[in-house]
Amino acid sequence: MKRTVIFIILICLMLAFIPGCVKNSDTQEGYAYVTIDASYADKGIILSEYAVKLEKGSKVFDITFTACKDNELLISSRGIGAARYVEGIADLYEFDYGPASGWVFYVNSESASKSSGVYEVKEGDIIKWEYVIE
Repeated sequence: MKRTVIFIILICLMLAFIPGCVKNSDTQEGYAYVTIDASYADKGIILSEYAVKLEKGSKVFDITFTACKDNELLISSRGIGAARYVEGIADLYEFDYGPASGWVFYVNSESASKSSGVYEVKEGDIIKWEYVIE
């Protein structure tokens, strides 16, 4: 009886450590790249293709926020999820250059049709923020 109890305890302990040996499913291998361009405002490239390690479910805003934080650039936004809006990056804000000026983003050179708060990033994606003046 005593051997059976010890055997069961050993089996339970071994099973308790197995999840720690399995690859974490919350991470995603690879990187996305962020560029921040304020050339139209005569401020040039603020950040050039900065690599950010992806995590499962990363959104454009998450990747951009990490890139800004890592490079000590201020980023200002409002809203959450589908209503996330980037107001300013690196002390350059919407309306600084007129009523139609502000930040827009592209993923792999294509204009985004979703908010940065919901646009999911994939490995190798190139995110470009551009300050536009119109």
